[in-house]
Amino acid sequence: MKQEQETISNRKVFENIDTKKIFHKGLKYLALALPLLFASPVIVTIGFKALNKGNGYLVLILGCLLIIFTIALVTQAFRLILKSLFNK
Repeated sequence: MKQEQETISNRKVFENIDTKKIFHKGLKYLALALPLLFASPVIVTIGFKALNKGNGYLVLILGCLLIIFTIALVTQAFRLILKSLFNK
């Protein structure tokens, strides 16, 4: 029983260096996407409020593009993390 616990605790999560690098890359993408998850809806809201004043199309388009970019970035991050965890 004790030997089984020692062998389980001695095993590494990432036995391959490449999978560890892919996992870190996925975490970096998530870290980059986190501020965008909050900033993108705020920019869209500012764009809609400026649209009522007459000239908010540029800010609204920028906010929508940022939302699309954020969704793509989060999707890519989760894809990389799952790839590293399941070694595919």
